Amino acid sequence: MSDLTDCYISQGPTIGDVDGDGHTDIVVPTLSGNIYVLSGNDGSIVRPYPYRTHGKVMNQVLLVDLSKHGERSKGLTLVTTSFDGYLYLIDGPTSCADVVDIGETSYSTVLADNVDGGDDLDLIVSTMNGNVFCFSTPVPHHPLKAWRSSNQGRNNLANRYNREGVYITPSSRSFRDEEGKSFWVEFEIVDKYRFPSGSQAPYNVTTTLLVPGNYQGERQIKQSQTFDRPGKYRIKLPTVGVRTTGTVLVEMIDKNGLYFSDDFSLTFHMHYYKLLKWLLVLPMLGMFCVLVILRPQEAMPLPSFSRDTDL
Repeated sequence: MSDLTDCYISQGPTIGDVDGDGHTDIVVPTLSGNIYVLSGNDGSIVRPYPYRTHGKVMNQVLLVDLSKHGERSKGLTLVTTSFDGYLYLIDGPTSCADVVDIGETSYSTVLADNVDGGDDLDLIVSTMNGNVFCFSTPVPHHPLKAWRSSNQGRNNLANRYNREGVYITPSSRSFRDEEGKSFWVEFEIVDKYRFPSGSQAPYNVTTTLLVPGNYQGERQIKQSQTFDRPGKYRIKLPTVGVRTTGTVLVEMIDKNGLYFSDDFSLTFHMHYYKLLKWLLVLPMLGMFCVLVILRPQEAMPLPSFSRDTDL
């Protein structure tokens, strides 16, 4: 067992396979500036940790897979700020770090998501000076790599990518305008727990369509299903009959009560005026075509009303 009796801890731990050995690890930041990685099997300190910063660590440590496209993942990267004014990116297996001098302190967890609409993963740092920094990375974005809040919505303090979670597939989450009576949402359940944990099934999935206040019907249209294995699934949701926006929220709870979620936004009937345009243009175009088709093929003389007539 590890000895942390002399360490003061201001924030909760985060969980993930830090060194890529297939076993769960627990990351604990301390006020002394040390970041400990403990084995999930027996609580012993994973070497070569602890990693020492030169200031207090007052936030939870972000665990994220920063492997580039096509590169084999070899563990996670620990991302945190310290009261020495630096942002630390610590390689999980080796504890070698890259640092960024931001010159400010922070109490909040470093967050990760696609901020600028590109295809890469961005890191968001907010500081006590009121500044918000956004650092771009060369890592491709994936919904399970995103870390939008310290507890990821409810009670999940673990890295989700290549571990466990649910996400909406790119074909469904792309922004679009729905005009029919219903639409499909495709999502994938991921569960890659290794021995001895095994499968975390059953997975209780609830898909909710959230509609704003200008809709007079139900503001939350829900469908719930239970699945016994990971994989891709599709659920049909009804559209609403007014011109508005909406959000689709997919939530999953596994057998241990851990909560996972993903969402995307869309619009309904925002481009109905395009149909009205064609309703006006098509009749006029049809009349023009009829006149062209039925016009006389040879010129005919006009009738004469001259008074000079031969008697």
